[in-house]
Amino acid sequence: MVKNLQTAYTLRDIERYKECLDRDSFKFYFDPSQSDIRDILRDRWGIDSLSWGYNEEVISAQRLFEYARNIVLNLTNGAKIYSSENSETWIWDYYLKIEPAVEGQGEAVGKAIFTFVKKGNKWYIRLWQDYRSGM
Repeated sequence: MVKNLQTAYTLRDIERYKECLDRDSFKFYFDPSQSDIRDILRDRWGIDSLSWGYNEEVISAQRLFEYARNIVLNLTNGAKIYSSENSETWIWDYYLKIEPAVEGQGEAVGKAIFTFVKKGNKWYIRLWQDYRSGM
């Protein structure tokens, strides 16, 4: 799953990216310590919360993939923090670089917590929580 996610970003492949997400229950949670994120979400997306669902995530990724000439996403030091038959939660260190930078933000470093759900014999991202570190 993680390799597919990294490859989707590197290739800027929206179809591959959509295959990583659980269409029925996906949620992305923004880092609440980012002081400007709530304003950006409200002003640009009409969302007055620190999360969004599948449709907003796909639209955002598609815009990013079309804009960027180069994207690097590295997920390292993964550690499982929960496991059941059809669900797992992992924490990963991440490094994201976008060229050219988006609004002066070309790099992000932090931790990502993913909850994966198994449907049939495939795993999907159900929950993605972002926690950025200072650069």
